[in-house]
Amino acid sequence: MTTQTVTQISAAARGKWPVILQILRIDVPENGRHGPCPKCGGKDRFRLDDLDGRGTWICSQCGNGDGLDLVKLMTGYGVRKAAQEVAQVLNMPDVQKLPVKPARQKAPKRDMSLTVAALMKESHTGESPYLTGKGFAGYPAPLTGSVQHISGKDFPAGSLLLPLT
Repeated sequence: MTTQTVTQISAAARGKWPVILQILRIDVPENGRHGPCPKCGGKDRFRLDDLDGRGTWICSQCGNGDGLDLVKLMTGYGVRKAAQEVAQVLNMPDVQKLPVKPARQKAPKRDMSLTVAALMKESHTGESPYLTGKGFAGYPAPLTGSVQHISGKDFPAGSLLLPLT
């Protein structure tokens, strides 16, 4: 039997952390949802975000780390012993057959300058009803020309545009 390094074990575990943690009886909320921390028990402070399949997690009380760090935290073992526990799980026939879960793809970033340019093109200069109601009449500013749907919110026509430069 060959001895694996901690790095090799971590690489072999990539994409399999939810199953590994389940087999090690470390209860974590599913699908990246917030829930109770398996260590401190806080009601809604923990989540397993599993970035790049590394088993990454965050707890507002206990801190954060990767899957191996969570095994260390829960068992009290050092890094080598925790890695050996993970290696034992990885050697199970059912776990060996698991496909590696691909890393989540990051959404392409939008060019905000194009979004701002489109908003400014549709805008017109006028007085904001909101500012006028607050006693700031006589200050012309760009206002939206139509209803805008931005980040899940609706902004009515005539909403104030504040260009940040």
